[in-house]
Amino acid sequence: METIRSVLWGDDLKIAFMKTKLAVYERLVDLCLARGDDERQAREVFEYVEQAKSRSLRDLFAGCASAVPAADPNQSELVRQIRTLREELNWYYHRVELAQLSRGEQTAARLEHLQAQLRTREHAFIRILRDMPQGSRELVGLSDSEAVTPEKIQKLLQPNTTIVEYFRTGDRIVALVLDGRELTVVPLTTASRIQDLLRLLQFQLSKFQLGPAYVAQAGPLLLKTTNVHLQELHEELLSPLALEAGGHLVVVPHDVLHYVPFHALFDGRHYIADTHTVSYAPSASIYALCCERPCVAGERSLVLGVPDEQAPIIHDEVQAVARLLPCVELRIGPSADLQALRELGADSRIVHIATHGYFREDNPLFSGVRLGDSHLTVQDIYDLRLPVDLITLSGCGTGLNVVAAGDELRGLVRGLLAAGARSALLSLWDVHDKSTAEFMIAFYESLNAGVSKAVAMQHAMATLRSARPHPYFWAPFVLIGADGITG
Repeated sequence: METIRSVLWGDDLKIAFMKTKLAVYERLVDLCLARGDDERQAREVFEYVEQAKSRSLRDLFAGCASAVPAADPNQSELVRQIRTLREELNWYYHRVELAQLSRGEQTAARLEHLQAQLRTREHAFIRILRDMPQGSRELVGLSDSEAVTPEKIQKLLQPNTTIVEYFRTGDRIVALVLDGRELTVVPLTTASRIQDLLRLLQFQLSKFQLGPAYVAQAGPLLLKTTNVHLQELHEELLSPLALEAGGHLVVVPHDVLHYVPFHALFDGRHYIADTHTVSYAPSASIYALCCERPCVAGERSLVLGVPDEQAPIIHDEVQAVARLLPCVELRIGPSADLQALRELGADSRIVHIATHGYFREDNPLFSGVRLGDSHLTVQDIYDLRLPVDLITLSGCGTGLNVVAAGDELRGLVRGLLAAGARSALLSLWDVHDKSTAEFMIAFYESLNAGVSKAVAMQHAMATLRSARPHPYFWAPFVLIGADGITG
């Protein structure tokens, strides 16, 4: 299965291939867990979990998602055969995915035929690989990105940093807790329980769409009820881990947990953001790659703002942010366009974009943000080069994703990381314009003082919470990727 996956050269095709293969990794994790609790078992669970999560995004990081190399007249017959099979496999995987989206008896018959043809070529590919010298595999680009080991990640971790990586197998959720000393596996709750609690939390957050008059009247009750659900989530997902207070927490969600605001979970007295700095990552391997990834040298910054009648405060926000950033280029309105992002963003260390964001659950590739001259979609972002240390999307729901096969995030964050960003700051839910501006000003003021991005996030949340105690206002933003000091 790993061998077949390595020959696919399209991001979408790799995700489609994994759609029916995840049960294999889940079963392997289950078998490891059934053997008992020891260091070897924990390492095996970690390796299988990393193989299952965000592999295609990791390949984009490693440059392994490109097309097949050009033909070489000196290649052997085996190499030519395997190149042909690679092309045919990709063609059939794409046709199978299209057929699965259609309905009807004729489509069902065609799907069965396509799958049979696909299996024939998979078997042929494996047979040829058995006869091919190892050195020849590199000639046809069969290298795949490698998952990092627990030991490598431990070497990258700053003192007092803990990675908590969650994984769903069936209806069960487990957590892998990795710090500088050890790796442990902790069985937790059920996914169905978390889904129920998330629905209750999201219902409370949706009440803020009823208008300021309702919020002003029901404010204390809204806070109390929301905290109840945040505490229930804390009891299921964090309490069993017995984490020490203080330090930095890197949360690696899985499946439905991508929609949980871990930094806002409540233990009855404190929010997690009170006791820890918090950042997120699609997988532990991607966290390591983000931390190792180089970014633009220098101090140049780019700030783009697209205000309108619905969000006039964006104008004030970007001007305030621009005053806090070094060597800044500020573009507002029509001049905050794709050309500015493409030309200036590639040479900037920090990019801040304040505009309307939108999430297309039906087709996440068309999720995007509005620029001065166009809409910037995920597909557009793939074509950009943005080797920035931080890109901030200050808008509604910019961090929302569809979680596809292999726990592949399909939304703006995927495009930004694939384009080269070391980290991204985005929102989990529709945000309040004025509180967003206040949050961003507090965040960049702290960043200006020389603290890490994660500490700046913590300071900004605390600043906002002192005036706006409900998590709806202070907790929508998440930091994804490298969390260290900018500069």
